[in-house]
Amino acid sequence: MTQKIRISLAEMKNDQEGKVVFIIGGRGMKTRLEALGIRRGVKILKLSSFLGGGPVVVSVGTGEVAIGYGMSRNIIVEVEMDESSFSG
Repeated sequence: MTQKIRISLAEMKNDQEGKVVFIIGGRGMKTRLEALGIRRGVKILKLSSFLGGGPVVVSVGTGEVAIGYGMSRNIIVEVEMDESSFSG
């Protein structure tokens, strides 16, 4: 059985897909992300990230974009998690 949870893009695992539910930030940040194709309701696939807070690479539509780690922490994504992934 799966459950939908909301996490930041930075917290997603590589090769995990999710849907953007909201973006924490001002107009400038939202405009920049929209120019990259990242907006509310869009499905994205996290391709990779670097340890230590480097850029996060995602697939959006037909392209791939790299987003700074700090910005990726402000992109909230809804993902499906298998209940076996939860401890307790």
